Amino acid sequence: MRFLVRFGNEKKFQPSDVKALASSAYKLVEKLGADVGNLRVSSTAIELDLLLPSKDGLESVTRALQKQLGPLLTVRELDTPTVQMGEDQAIREGLGFFNEERYWESHEALEYAWRRASGVEKEVLQGLILVAAALVHLQKNQTEVALGVMARANDKLSAHHGERFGVNIDDLRETLSRMIAAKHPGFFRIEVKP
Repeated sequence: MRFLVRFGNEKKFQPSDVKALASSAYKLVEKLGADVGNLRVSSTAIELDLLLPSKDGLESVTRALQKQLGPLLTVRELDTPTVQMGEDQAIREGLGFFNEERYWESHEALEYAWRRASGVEKEVLQGLILVAAALVHLQKNQTEVALGVMARANDKLSAHHGERFGVNIDDLRETLSRMIAAKHPGFFRIEVKP
């Protein structure tokens, strides 16, 4: 079974700590019959994929990881079918996850909406998905990859102006352009108007 588990980043770990955290987390959970993968660090959380033979060991493994990483925030089973929702709800969730620095979950929710969209909406959603994907790479301390994906997102959004889904596309493109030019990506929020 696979779970997405998030821990509060109270110890102020940085994306540069990903390798060391992944190694120590693996050593800790291996003894309990589990495995970890895709560890990511944001300013607010450490998230990872937790692989277990069954749900039975989930509590003991997360308890052990809390001592090392921080307080448990969320656990989401990834082997279950995606909950059906409308396009608007998926976009709201995706943008909400983005602003909580839950970029992998943001990517997933926005992709759900993207699959149902067409035309301009589909293009803008693809740009937003790429922004979330770039920040997933940043969480994994892959700065160059993050910058490359940000540039692709900016290119995808370059034909669009004004507001889409409550997001000011011009402001978003300005933020991306600034980070790309400085070669210094960072976590940020997207202002979403109701």
